[in-house]
Amino acid sequence: MNEETQQNLPIDYPSALARIGNDESFLKELLELYLTDFEAKHTDLKTAIEVMDFTSIQELGHSLKGSSANLSLTFLQEASFEMELAGRDRDIDKAKKAHLALQQEFESLKTHLAAKN
Repeated sequence: MNEETQQNLPIDYPSALARIGNDESFLKELLELYLTDFEAKHTDLKTAIEVMDFTSIQELGHSLKGSSANLSLTFLQEASFEMELAGRDRDIDKAKKAHLALQQEFESLKTHLAAKN
């Protein structure tokens, strides 16, 4: 895979694999766990935004940022960081914008992983 193609992917495979000893089957397992965890946190995040629970918005953003970073999901990490900041800044418009970005990046990841299998 060339560098230009790699930069547009929702996951930085070389980085993710290096982090886990180049075990591709383990990476696949971790990504499946991430997808499940993301769905649960995304539901909680949607609720937190609806009720303007800024503490939960910040905490969920922070949690997603960390799990995204651990798997080298750069775009999801960035969107999660924006969510964390929105919670910290108590900015509901920023939270809604970050939520949309998170949804788009998550769909991009799911599409990519489905095409890869």
